[in-house]
Amino acid sequence: MPDNIITPGFGYFGKVPQRGDFIQDKLSANFISSWSEWLQASVAVSREQLEEAWQEYYMTGPIWHFGFSAGVCGEKALIGSLMPSVDSVGRQFFFSQATVIDQPPLDYWLDREWSVQSEEHILQVLDDEVDLGEWVEKTKQACWHHEVKPPASPISVLSQSSEHCILSEPVDANLLLHHAYQQQYGRYCLWWTSGSEYVPECSVISNGLPLVSQFSAFLDGRWEQWGW
Repeated sequence: MPDNIITPGFGYFGKVPQRGDFIQDKLSANFISSWSEWLQASVAVSREQLEEAWQEYYMTGPIWHFGFSAGVCGEKALIGSLMPSVDSVGRQFFFSQATVIDQPPLDYWLDREWSVQSEEHILQVLDDEVDLGEWVEKTKQACWHHEVKPPASPISVLSQSSEHCILSEPVDANLLLHHAYQQQYGRYCLWWTSGSEYVPECSVISNGLPLVSQFSAFLDGRWEQWGW
């Protein structure tokens, strides 16, 4: 098997138009517990903040792709995609697909071809004509390309302060940036989107999952308004 394939497939969680309740598979209980709790709280708070405009912002909201460090949502690092969706009776809740990764999430942000394929795939569940069973099988077997470099030597810090950092050579540039994000943001999360009517194309770096009071910006693009 080529070494530029994300394996072993993706799992999924959330609501889709073909079902009246949540569907899920191939994602750990720890991930779903943390992820669901954060999403439900984010939806509830954003409804209060956006009031009558929430429906418009939600239904036109963009697809967000993400890369999470280990320990953010479960024990392992993950990548995935998050999309506004509804169930069969019109109740709104997000749908997501995700998979665990061995490399730093930064690698999947810098080389994001996989997220283009992920977006094309996740959008299919909103199609009235989609066969959900076939979609599920394709998700579980998904092999979306990503250039995975051989593991680099760990960063070796000889001396570090607020004013300098001395590293032993050789230093991999991606691993150095990963190290910098860890120092700045701890268990960092990366988010990116190609945008929507209200949210411009952008990337976001957060220390863990964003505060639920900040989530409205993911729907309406008003970052300063919501405390970013």
